[in-house]
Amino acid sequence: MRTLKLCDGRSMPQIGFGTAAIGEFQQDNEFVKDTVLKAIEMGYRHIDTAALYGNERSVGQAIAESGIPRKEFFVTTKVWDTQQGHENTLQAMEESLNRLNMDYVDLYLVHWPYPEKTQATWQAMEQLHREGRARSLGLSNFRKSDIQQLMGFAEIKPVYNQLELHPYLTQKALVEYCESKGMVVSCWSPLGSGSWSGVDNSEKPISDPVITKLAEKYGVSAGQIILAWDLQQGRIVIPKAESEKHMKGNLNYGFTLTDEELTAIDNLNKNHRFGDDPDTATESNLSRPVPN
Repeated sequence: MRTLKLCDGRSMPQIGFGTAAIGEFQQDNEFVKDTVLKAIEMGYRHIDTAALYGNERSVGQAIAESGIPRKEFFVTTKVWDTQQGHENTLQAMEESLNRLNMDYVDLYLVHWPYPEKTQATWQAMEQLHREGRARSLGLSNFRKSDIQQLMGFAEIKPVYNQLELHPYLTQKALVEYCESKGMVVSCWSPLGSGSWSGVDNSEKPISDPVITKLAEKYGVSAGQIILAWDLQQGRIVIPKAESEKHMKGNLNYGFTLTDEELTAIDNLNKNHRFGDDPDTATESNLSRPVPN
């Protein structure tokens, strides 16, 4: 499986398996565990979860039941807004590791920017890194201003920023800024098709004529075209899938988009979000508690 090297010297698989909203959101259950286990059987070794998703136990159970050594996996989890602050973040990691039944995670992220608590949160994460419980540290949904704030005090620099990124929301300026600071950019909802968006598929990038024509040309799915657009530009993708067909398709690429085709997809940008906006999300995030 193709990998990308992080600025801290570690490497991670470029294609991950996203677990947000698999089955019922905020609920560990057999369906989630079996879905993750099926993804592992398909070849996924990078698994992305979060305290807020409520499925860390299921992810940990699936990895344990796979029979594959823990060291062969790259596991990401995240500290939620209500958990931020120095002592709270340390406690949040303890709880996540207990749910995952692991001694460490490969990548620990600040799930959303919360500027009033960023310094205390990050300093706790640096402590977790020094203790070996978080092998790499990163961000999620951080804007340029949030990154600038963090860079003013961080002793350990973030290696990664996970953003809503798809052909209708390319965030080009932010991507370029992250890359200039040594951060790999990762895409959540890379197909613009999160089930939480409440938007019909006909209004999403997977149904755009530019995408569907390329899919026809290469004999692949529209989703594979979008993921190839990301992969060829050095980004991490973490698509969610529940069917074996989609899991397998997201891992397999036997084609290369031309520079002109990459540009054509870039030009589809509408600055359109299907998920929450970090400019307005903090207040609503604080009303969403992490499940036990």
